[in-house]
Amino acid sequence: MAGNSKDSKILEYKDMINQLNKTIAAQTELIQSLQKTLEADRLEKETLRQQIEYLTKKLFGTSSEKRKDIEGQLNLFDEAEQEADPAWKPELPDDITVPEHKRKARRTHAELFKNVPSCDEILSLPEEERNCPTCGTQMECIGKEFVRHEFRFTPAKGKVVNIYRETYKCPECARSFTTNFIYYFF
Repeated sequence: MAGNSKDSKILEYKDMINQLNKTIAAQTELIQSLQKTLEADRLEKETLRQQIEYLTKKLFGTSSEKRKDIEGQLNLFDEAEQEADPAWKPELPDDITVPEHKRKARRTHAELFKNVPSCDEILSLPEEERNCPTCGTQMECIGKEFVRHEFRFTPAKGKVVNIYRETYKCPECARSFTTNFIYYFF
C-alpha cells in the first residue's frame, strides 16, 4: 500500500506537471501573439505619426512653390544676383530724418454750420398721449430736450434745424414722489 500511495502521488505530480507545461505553452503562445499585435500597433502608430507630420507640413508649412536648386538644371531668374558684385555696398548717410506732419483737427458741428441760418423745431406729444399712464392726470410741459441736428437742403438754400422734444411730468405723481421721498429719508 505504501508503494501504491507513492506511485499515485507520482502520477498526480506527473499529471500536474503536464497540465502546467500545457498552461505554460498556451501562455507563451498568448504572449507571442500579444507581442506581434503590439509590434503591429507600434508600426501603425509610427505610420500615422508620419502622416500627421506630413499633412501638418502641407497645411501649415510654407506655401511657396520655390524649389532649391536642382542639380543639372539652369536657373532662369537668378541672373542679376549672379552678376552682382558681392563686395559692393551702397553708401547710406549716417542720419536720416523724416519730415513731420500734423493732422488737421476734426471740425465740429458749430464750425461746419457757422454761417448757415438755423431754426429750432419742437416736437410735441399728441393730446391723447399727454395723460399720465400711472394715474391718468393731465401732464404739464416742464421743458425741452435736444434730440439731433438736421441739415435740410433745398436747391440753392440750406439751413440747420435743431430738433427738440418737449418733456412732460405728472404733477400728481411728482407730488406723491416728493412725499414718498421725504417719508423714506427723514
